[in-house]
Amino acid sequence: LEAKLIDKHEDTDYKSNLGRPRQILKISDNMQYCTVLIVHTLSDFSAHVFVYGHKKELASTPLPHVKSAKEFARTIDIAIDTLTKNCFINRALIKSIVIATHATVEQGETGIMYRNNNLDDVNIMLGQIVYKQTKIRTFIYNFAYGTLLKLKNTLEIDTENALVINNGEGSVALGIFLNGDIQLGKNNSFPECSHLPYPHGFEKSLGVFGEHTEDALFFAISVMAPIYNLSNVIITGNCFKEHLDTLERVKDKLKEQRDPRLHNIELSYRRITLKDCLEEMIYLSFDTLVDVLNPQMTKQNLQTIVSKI
Repeated sequence: LEAKLIDKHEDTDYKSNLGRPRQILKISDNMQYCTVLIVHTLSDFSAHVFVYGHKKELASTPLPHVKSAKEFARTIDIAIDTLTKNCFINRALIKSIVIATHATVEQGETGIMYRNNNLDDVNIMLGQIVYKQTKIRTFIYNFAYGTLLKLKNTLEIDTENALVINNGEGSVALGIFLNGDIQLGKNNSFPECSHLPYPHGFEKSLGVFGEHTEDALFFAISVMAPIYNLSNVIITGNCFKEHLDTLERVKDKLKEQRDPRLHNIELSYRRITLKDCLEEMIYLSFDTLVDVLNPQMTKQNLQTIVSKI
């Protein structure tokens, strides 16, 4: 109510012995467009509704984990129905869906998802499958993209040229910054590194701290940093949160290698929280909402809407 996202309305159809109408809560008329952020990780599958321009969610609901893309799409569709009805929102005001997941994926609306740690399907257009079910334009991103955006948008962190290795929840993700920009592959593919031929399993060894984690990190840096001549290596994720001494041992081992480019590696750990990632994905959701709305309205109309928020 204080943020003016919701207005009080009197329900004139309701009669009580007290002789006064019942008050109901309804989304404000000037809050015209919304986006739904789907968080899809090993530990969290949930749906969150946001009004354009507001970081505080309007509503959210946990979702049951499923294994097929069709079940995934149906689950999201049902969740959106439930959330919109509970908030008295016209479903037609939901203009975009953003899915943040652990996947090898061509990021965006029409890209291929090659695999997903939490779904059985491979080589599918997940965004289009969800769109066909919900009739809402859907955008897919690797969850770790939120980590890269947070690093990029934090002034005290040097991401001009850097290699980022994000570890945790059984997954590992790679990020590359060149001249201050996040590097993506063909068709906006999020960089894929889990296939690297580490003998004990690259993702298995770096997704959760274990016997081979230290060696796997050394392998990752010694293989990937020289490709772009990068000396700034940033580690994120919960895998190393309680094992920072490991980073010092890896750094010392790199200095012993024949390649002089590995001798001056700056290896640091940056704590990027789930909240940090979600905040960046919320902003990304707003961007998709604008992308969807641009063909439907003039710039002046959009400015009018924003000025009211």
